[in-house]
Order: sequence, then structure tokens, then C-alpha cells
Amino acid sequence: MMLVIRRIAEKGYNDTAMWHLELHKKFGERLGIYFGTEFKIVLSNLEDIKEVFIKNFSNFSDRKNPLIFEMNNLNSSLLQNTYKNGWKHTRSTIAPIFSTGKMKAMHVTISSKIDTFLEILEKKSMGNEQWDIYEDIQRLSLDIIGKCAFAIDSDCQRDKNDLFCVQARKFVSAVDIRKSWILTASFMLPELAYLWKALYRFTDMAKAEIPLINGLSDIYERRILGEGSGSVDLLKLLIDRKIAKREVIENCFAFLIAGYETTSTAMTYCSYLLAKYPEIQKKLWQEIKLVKNEGTLDYDSIHSMKYLDAVYKETLRYYPPVIHFINRVCLSDIVIRGQLYPKGSVVIAQPNTIHRSESNWEHPGIFDPDRFLAENSKLEKSSNLKWIPFGVGPRYCVGMRFAEMEFKMTIAKLIDKFELGIPMGEPDLIPENNGIILRPKDPVRLNLKLRK
Repeated sequence: MMLVIRRIAEKGYNDTAMWHLELHKKFGERLGIYFGTEFKIVLSNLEDIKEVFIKNFSNFSDRKNPLIFEMNNLNSSLLQNTYKNGWKHTRSTIAPIFSTGKMKAMHVTISSKIDTFLEILEKKSMGNEQWDIYEDIQRLSLDIIGKCAFAIDSDCQRDKNDLFCVQARKFVSAVDIRKSWILTASFMLPELAYLWKALYRFTDMAKAEIPLINGLSDIYERRILGEGSGSVDLLKLLIDRKIAKREVIENCFAFLIAGYETTSTAMTYCSYLLAKYPEIQKKLWQEIKLVKNEGTLDYDSIHSMKYLDAVYKETLRYYPPVIHFINRVCLSDIVIRGQLYPKGSVVIAQPNTIHRSESNWEHPGIFDPDRFLAENSKLEKSSNLKWIPFGVGPRYCVGMRFAEMEFKMTIAKLIDKFELGIPMGEPDLIPENNGIILRPKDPVRLNLKLRK
């Protein structure tokens, strides 16, 4: 049984993006699927998505989390908390932390971490060996989150044995449905939730979670006693709002696992795409040079760059990192646009399907940042539901602005310093799905040439 489950997971989840596209082409924009006894409705029609995720949010306010995940330390976080248990209060408390003022205060820290990243790349680019830039970008993202979220001064970019780095990467690696028959089976047979909950503690994910939670708890206690009182970071801002310890730790944990791999994966995809399409890279570099001639690459100048914004949006349209997390539970029977949504059913909007739909985008298989430029204002104004890498409706990702700032600052400084290229004979990048994240299957090797 375990072998069969593993094979289904490997086949189904690796091919899931194309599989869903084909299903929607064959059966239409509303698609019903049973996982065991659990009924799921997958939508790709924008009007349906608007009605369910926005207009009727009160009847679809909760995200469906696999019941096995109720055993983890995320139940009080924005990722898993329910409306009934205080999601709205938590959201309203955390949202101001990502205001423009707070982002500007954090951008200096992010910029210094990116400078370290560029120094490392410069040294590597002088050698003859090729390396995986994805790993370097992952370490950068982890370094940024460690400092901006917890005021941790780790050396994870230079030291592969850095404790924070090892623990975080171990947990993220364990969140892979293909590596655990227990996690796989819990998705496929949700009616056996009592069994999967009992078995959760035996998973690598559960084991890897313990040292991270203990570490965050220790940091919390030190911060309560005044350590790092002058720092501007997520943990301090949550403590200042008098939130309960458990809620603080779980939301910090959620920020770590939600922001680390998603943003690093998106930045890796962007680096690869710019290397693959040199004319797009050149156009972006010209914009960067123009901005630098007028000043520096700071928070305001980065966010004033229209072509960088277009590259950012097109990267996330073309390769949305998260593809299995935008869902809502139907709380009571309701009919919307002639479709019955039964109580307990799960409604899903898949970014990859919506982003690659020919009814939503012209030539969706082509990487073309120009589609997001201001001169295409008609598209820009109507594209809010066509472009959903951060979710839809009131439960969209609260850390979206932080991720955008990290992405844009990293890519701008990277392209300002290096010309990126694809090594001769290097195979095309192939994304694979671990059940939640669409990430590169193989090492991403690029040529980096210092600009004069």
C-alpha cells in the first residue's frame, strides 16, 4: 500500500500543473474531484472565483488544512486559524506590521544581506566551477527572514552548518508530500484523519518542527526580558501588541515557512528567466542604470521602477511558487451562479491554471513582462483575479509587501552588478511540485559576468 501511495504521489504531484490544465480544458471551468470522501470544486472562471472568495467570503471564510496538520504548531497562525477562533482579530493585529513605514525601516537590513549575497556570488563567479544559484538565494532569503522576523544574526549565507540554517532547511525539506507515505495518505484519504493525527509524530516534518519551535520560544523569552529592544522585527512588533506567547511563536513560525522557500523560489525563477531572455534582462538593466543615475537603489527608487514591477509580476504569473494553498471550506449549502456548493466541500483556485489559461492571458506560455506595463492599462485594471500568486480575497498573503520588497531589491541589485547567462548545454529549468511549492527540480546553474 505504501509503495502504491508513493507512486501515485510522485506521478500526480509532479504532473499536477499540466494535469489540472488539461482537466479544465476537457471538463470546463468548474471541476469536481473527490479525494476519498472529500469533495473538491476547482474553479478557473474569474466570476466564480470573485463570488466565492470575495463576495461570499462569510460562507467561505476558512482555509482547508489537512487534518493531520492540526497536530503542528500553526493552528493559531494566519495560515491555519479559523474565522471562528479569531482569525480576523489576528489578521487585523498583524497587518499593520507590514505597513510602508515598517517596510522602509526593514529595507536597510535587507539591503545589507543582499550585499553579502553579491559578495559571495562575485567570489564564485571568478572560479571555473559552476554552482547552484538556487541554494545561494535560499540562504539569502533565510538570512533576511532570520534578521527581519527574529533579529537573529546568523551566518547562514557563508556557513552551511549554521544552526538556524540547518534546522530551517531540514523542516522545509520535510514538508514534501512525496517523501512521506503518511502525509500522502492523509491527503488522499482524509476520512481517516484520526489515524493520520496519531501517526503525525513519526513524520520527518513533526521531528524537524520541534527544534525550531523551541528556538523561537527561547528567543521570545529573551526578547521579553529586553534583548534587542531597539530592533525593528516581526517578533518585537508582535510582542509590543500584547499577543499571547503561543500566538506570537506560531505566527513567527508561519512567517518563516511561508516566506522562506516561496520568495527564494520566485527569485530563482526570475534569475533564470532573465538569463534565458537577454533582451528582457538588458531592458531591466537600462531602467536600473537610469534610476541609479538619479540616486541610489533604495526603497522608494526600487518601487518606482515600472519595468522591474512588470518583471516581478510576470515571473509570478509564469512560475507561481505556491499552487495548492488557495482554497476555502464551504460552511453551509449555497448556490452561486447556478452551481451548488455543498456544506463541507472545498473550493480551490489554482494559480498555475488561472495564470496559464488562454481565456485570461494572450499567449500565456510566453514570458512577456510588457503585458504588465502601464501602457497596457486595460489589462492592468482587469488583471487582479487573473494574477493570484498571493491568494484571493480577505485571506490573501499578509506578507505580500515584504516578499515584493525582498524580490525587487534582490533582483535589482543582482542585475546591476552581474550580467546573467545560461551555460552552454545547460538543460531547461523544469519545475517540480512537492505538494505545496512549485520549485526547480534540478540545480539552477547560471553564468555570472561582472558588469563594467
